[in-house]
Amino acid sequence: MAKNKKRSPASTVAKASMLAKSATIAHDDRPGSNATLPRRTEIKRKPTSAASVVAQIRRKSEETANVVDLGAARLKQTKLHFSNDFHDIRVEFPGPDREPYVLDLSFLGLAPHLAKPLAEGFRIYGVGKRQKTIIGRRSELQVGFLVFLQENDLLHITLEEMDRPLWNQFKQWLDTKIDQRHGKAIHPKTRATTFGALVVVMEALKSVPEFSRLARVAFDARPNVTWDNVETRTTPREMLSLEALQAIDNAVAKDVDALRARTEKSEQLLREGRERLAAEDFDLSDLATCAAYIAQNYPEGLPSLGVLKKRHPDLYRYVNCSRKAHRIVQLKEILYPNARDLVPLVLFLAIESTMNPTTLFELEWSDIDPGELLGQSVIRLGGTKWRASEDPLVPIPAARIEPVLDLLKRLTKLVRTTVSNSLKDRLFLFNRLHGANPAGRGFGGDDRGISHSDSSWLRGLVEFCEDYGLPPFKLSQIRATIGNEIAFREGIVVSSQALGHKDVRTTDMHYVSDGTRWREAEWLGHAMLFMERWFRSDGKIDSRRRRLTPRMDRGAATPGFHCFDPYDSPWPMQRKNRLCAAYGQCPSCPLAAADIHDPGAVALYLSLRTAIFDAQGRIAGEAWLGRYARVLIDLDALLKHVPADVMDSAKRFHVILPAVE
Repeated sequence: MAKNKKRSPASTVAKASMLAKSATIAHDDRPGSNATLPRRTEIKRKPTSAASVVAQIRRKSEETANVVDLGAARLKQTKLHFSNDFHDIRVEFPGPDREPYVLDLSFLGLAPHLAKPLAEGFRIYGVGKRQKTIIGRRSELQVGFLVFLQENDLLHITLEEMDRPLWNQFKQWLDTKIDQRHGKAIHPKTRATTFGALVVVMEALKSVPEFSRLARVAFDARPNVTWDNVETRTTPREMLSLEALQAIDNAVAKDVDALRARTEKSEQLLREGRERLAAEDFDLSDLATCAAYIAQNYPEGLPSLGVLKKRHPDLYRYVNCSRKAHRIVQLKEILYPNARDLVPLVLFLAIESTMNPTTLFELEWSDIDPGELLGQSVIRLGGTKWRASEDPLVPIPAARIEPVLDLLKRLTKLVRTTVSNSLKDRLFLFNRLHGANPAGRGFGGDDRGISHSDSSWLRGLVEFCEDYGLPPFKLSQIRATIGNEIAFREGIVVSSQALGHKDVRTTDMHYVSDGTRWREAEWLGHAMLFMERWFRSDGKIDSRRRRLTPRMDRGAATPGFHCFDPYDSPWPMQRKNRLCAAYGQCPSCPLAAADIHDPGAVALYLSLRTAIFDAQGRIAGEAWLGRYARVLIDLDALLKHVPADVMDSAKRFHVILPAVE
């Protein structure tokens, strides 16, 4: 079942409140009902608002007295390792559902008088933060404030010397800092985050008694910055064409089939190898037997050649680089998937779920929840989106996704035993073909799951594109392309719901291409012209109804017809570059076309014929002949070309068109 990774503080407090209330009731010391109490006459007074608030606060304090402060508990678990020579500064954070992770802060040793307070402030700031956030702050502190001190010969300063002039000098340095890649000043948002890294560390340091007073003075001395308020032009993410997306989808289908065939072959080899291992005189020179032997005796993963040669010389003879030995790459291909093998599976889920890359990479089996939706079996994909207030939950038809999930489970069965406990539940696990570490790993993180830029994924994606002749693309472009296409077809609101955005503005700024914006503006212009024509025709040409037939052309003045150029009508009294309003004249127009194989359109032609005949009583004879005699002749000629079966179907419709004039 999918797990809820984010619980609201209200629900936590409410639960604690219920526990506290039950404990209060269980330990009630009030006297029993038979006890004799002195009678007192009490005057009931309605409490004031202030008294009610005080009573609520006291009651809430009593109820939540037994609630453990999670932040304080985590802070106690953090450890700061600080060597006397400042060469080794490390902070250890407790990892949620994983081993503790350690960050190296040795770069702070460059400023010996600030190293201890900055390290303490960073330790307190990092409590409860995600690893990716902490790593980002560490980088901002290292390439920002420490570089500033180094370039300005200020590495000797103390915490007491962090006054307003120093803050202003740091701010001015950020304003003049040049981005080496682009040759211009760094972006205002980058300046804000770099400046903010020092601010949050100083703010956290205020809670450390040893540095509290000086940290408070330094924090209060900071100047106000306006970089966050700078209006910057946001550009949408780079999109793929629909043809490119279709080519990727076709390549994914082919690669999944090939991967399934190879997995079945590997499973067959392992079965044969296990059968041969049952015999006492098994031969490790056989590839299947050797692979089964490794799977059975090395669940932690195949060691490197150096380790095998030293500790397992018998096995080493069959996996070294000699001519008669098996290559380690061959054995690993049978036992474990590599990064390239998982690429089509990641792309498949990216196309089906439109999840962002980080959420996809960190998907776990506990995020998969089978169920039903509108009577159809579905698999709901959960996952974690750390920037969002709510985690995504995407339903996918079970028949579509179950075969891929089954393949993924079979493919990663053996490598799952080689990874750390924090990664065992991940969907996507692989083993590196080269390297001394036998443990597997997941995408988007190191062996402990700490996020970083993943070169394994990038190399695997490049190989996938080369194998199928695809132009290079990024995983994030799939989500952006699908979101833009939904926005184009169904609107931005529907697209924001499909992408899981709480605010439509996020979709509008980042997931809508310029082409879609131009088309939306064009649609708006068309809608305004359609409504103007509806008003000028006294409601006879009603464009508000989206369609009367499946292929209805709303530009045509008469329902059921198609118009090649409704903005350049050849009829009298019509203006160029304005929508044609010659209602009822389309059968005789050289720019009109009719669909005689559509029963709905033919029903509209029959209704138009009735409307023209009925107009004889309202329009003078000569006027009627001048306007509609030729139209009626052309309409009758058109109806003669309608197939008999289509005409029979059209006559079953009951359609009434407005009268002609």
